[in-house]
Amino acid sequence: MRILIIAVFIVSTSACVTAPPPIAAPLEMPEKPSLKSQKLQVQYETEHASPKVKSVQLPAHKVTRNQTVRIVADQASVTDTLFMQISDALKAINLRVVDQGVTDYTLSIHHLELNFIDDTKYQITPPAEITPTFDKVAKLYPIQQCATINAQVSMRLTHRASGDVVWFGKSSIDSASFHREPLVYSFVQEQVISNELEVTSFIHQQNTEQARMARVNQDLTIPPYKTISKMSNLSKLQGPCNRTEISALTPMMQFYLTSILIDKIKVQ
Repeated sequence: MRILIIAVFIVSTSACVTAPPPIAAPLEMPEKPSLKSQKLQVQYETEHASPKVKSVQLPAHKVTRNQTVRIVADQASVTDTLFMQISDALKAINLRVVDQGVTDYTLSIHHLELNFIDDTKYQITPPAEITPTFDKVAKLYPIQQCATINAQVSMRLTHRASGDVVWFGKSSIDSASFHREPLVYSFVQEQVISNELEVTSFIHQQNTEQARMARVNQDLTIPPYKTISKMSNLSKLQGPCNRTEISALTPMMQFYLTSILIDKIKVQ
């Protein structure tokens, strides 16, 4: 009987010695909050100037309907497209364009020039309702600077038989005044979690074996996620601004200026 009691004591003592220490359950990552995102737009505008136009018609010879005109562009680089556009403009005021033989008049393209000038500054346009988001954009991006080209055209209409100058005109405009639409930029404003690394590090540290043993029967508060508002860079949606985009406007600018001048010729 004594031997049995000793055996039971030894077994129970061994069990007490080998029992694992208490340990807390591992922490799980908290659920992330729902993050909002929205795409917004802002506009930039600049002041526009009217085209500068000078047109003088002399009374020595009357220009009448159906008289003939030959276009001469020896002193200027006129593209085939612009040549046809000038021809169409002359026909629109009831003059006949011919390319050979004797004509009543000669229309000479004396000056056709395109030059880059100082950049144009576009100011941000306030919306109907000013918001904190707009204030932030206005502080970061108050202006946009765009390449600018100045275009000039001068022409002269000469009476062929006498050599008298009947009419001459000159016009010019800059690309910002020619293209009057505002610049439109977009950006994304979104919420992001600012302390995700902090929360992740806290969870990993508290899930070590030593930490789990230390926090048995203890209440532990996981740091909450914090969000901040983040704004992307501006991305242009509308309007020419860089040199390549502005240069693409020049054919239309030249057509516009030549059309204005030809329309000033008084045909009876």
